[in-house]
Amino acid sequence: MIDEHWTWEYLFQAEDEASYPKMVRDEVKAVADQIVELADLGIDPAELGEPTPGTARRHMLPCGGWFETQALHRHRPRLLAVVLVVPPPHLL
Repeated sequence: MIDEHWTWEYLFQAEDEASYPKMVRDEVKAVADQIVELADLGIDPAELGEPTPGTARRHMLPCGGWFETQALHRHRPRLLAVVLVVPPPHLL
């Protein structure tokens, strides 16, 4: 049986992730975890969030920032890749 669960991961350098304020990292983790939970229930993560000019989807953060995800359906385990994080200016 193939594992059909989703996971999420940052798709950029760990140093970049560490440069974001902890509040932003925590909020990205919380929202990405929620998206993965919905995906595990059968909701396509490529349909969640706001569309972007490409194939990524934008998700707003409670702090005022946002991040974009890319759903990689053929990857095993299936992967929700966080491809961009934009913290709000007041947290930089």
